[in-house]
Amino acid sequence: MRTILSPQAKLGSSQGGFTPLSRLTDGDHGWVRVRVRVSRIWVASNPDTGTEYSLDCLLIDDEGVTMQARAPRGDTMKRLKHQLAEGKVYALSDFTVVPREHEYMACSNALMIYMNKQTVVDEIEDDTGSLIPLHSFEFVDFNDVPSRNGDKRFFTDVIGEIVSVEEMGETWKWKTWRNISFRNIRLCDLRGRKLNVALFGELGRRFDAEQVFKQGQNVPIVAVFAGMLVQWYSGKEFTIRSTSASKYYLDLDIPEVQEFRESLMDPHKPIDLLPCQVQNPVNLADLVKSWRTIKQLKSLNPHELQWGTTFLCTATLKGIDCTRGWFYWSCFHCKRSIGVVDGIFSSCIHGCPKDPPPFRRYKLNAVMEDATGTMDVMIFDDQARQLLGAAAEEFVGGVTGEKISAVLCSHQSRSFVIAAANGCFVVKHILNEDELQLIGSAQVAAGGDPLLLEEESSSVSYNSGPIKIKEEIMVVKEESEAGGGCESTQDGGLSRILQLQFTSEKGEDGD
Repeated sequence: MRTILSPQAKLGSSQGGFTPLSRLTDGDHGWVRVRVRVSRIWVASNPDTGTEYSLDCLLIDDEGVTMQARAPRGDTMKRLKHQLAEGKVYALSDFTVVPREHEYMACSNALMIYMNKQTVVDEIEDDTGSLIPLHSFEFVDFNDVPSRNGDKRFFTDVIGEIVSVEEMGETWKWKTWRNISFRNIRLCDLRGRKLNVALFGELGRRFDAEQVFKQGQNVPIVAVFAGMLVQWYSGKEFTIRSTSASKYYLDLDIPEVQEFRESLMDPHKPIDLLPCQVQNPVNLADLVKSWRTIKQLKSLNPHELQWGTTFLCTATLKGIDCTRGWFYWSCFHCKRSIGVVDGIFSSCIHGCPKDPPPFRRYKLNAVMEDATGTMDVMIFDDQARQLLGAAAEEFVGGVTGEKISAVLCSHQSRSFVIAAANGCFVVKHILNEDELQLIGSAQVAAGGDPLLLEEESSSVSYNSGPIKIKEEIMVVKEESEAGGGCESTQDGGLSRILQLQFTSEKGEDGD
């Protein structure tokens, strides 16, 4: 006699009619119920704009299996914000199981759950779910942290002893036109290796540094940081930084923390409370007063200026000096120069991982001009990409420094943020129209005149014979940057790789 299994039986329903997360398969599961605890919950958002993309949570079932669940932006997200809470156990049904996303995943499960308007959420208030773990982490060894730099596929979880806490600091972010606050924390693992942690915004402000410092004078404090990303910062090197998914836990009651604490061998050293070591805030009131002509800038000695001192200047780019080339081979992680001899790259002086391999970044020795004179400035990768519309790696054969110089010459005058660094002037940012309006408004509010006197103005209309750029070959490369607080690429995530033919035509109107 043939036995026909129900869909629930095929998926291996456990006692009580709940299916383990490990038995879920790709597809719609209107007839499946899972019993899970919400270990962590967060709103995936862009910190620059505040745009919310989805409600995400890390689920754990009776077997200790984890899976990420997501409710996309809309009515479902609004409803589940009120229905789901960290730490509670729920029965979920009428959801869809799909392959995990390519970015911003909190666990390594190959599948994830999508919750929609049909998804049913019932809280389980009895003790049937009491054995489900409250927390689950996928800890990364400190030695492996550098290899995750720039990798957004998975969030990073770490565990370590707090050895120092810094006071809140600020750094200016041109994209959002404001200072953002942060707090640096130093961790140490059982092998004595150190790792910097950066908590941005409200997460850093909520971290009770005074209490941690006080308690850490007598006993070690073991911290867990979850939902982080890895980034290289000048002055701090490889750092795990907070995201909209980040959480921190101090002396958490889990086996991993207990094991870590029991393995501490050296006598306890009190935690240090330090001032912020590296920060670069911008005072907007000072910024709007920093307009300079090229003549005025050339009268300054960049060697004598404090590192990072910024000025505003409106000028036209005349081109670049190509005698030393237009790019350099860069370490993927720290962006420092990598030597190459006979096609063989040297190791990074910072000891960064060799993968991904070095690649080309812009380093343009440019010439600026206004009505008062000319001066040399350095333009590095990010700003050069903004001017040229493509990364250095994306220019295919036949593109020379002379052709890039011609593209720069084709631009009309622009307003630049110029900083003193390493004994020269460097373009740090290129102001757009909205930013110029903000500066003008701030200047008026401060009682200044946004229109400089003619003899002080650095604005000039420069025409060197317009350059027409003809696209011979266009290769479109799709770059997907999804919503976990990332920056989307220009032209809706499409990057153009151009092979350019340049022809100089004299005339009154330029392209």
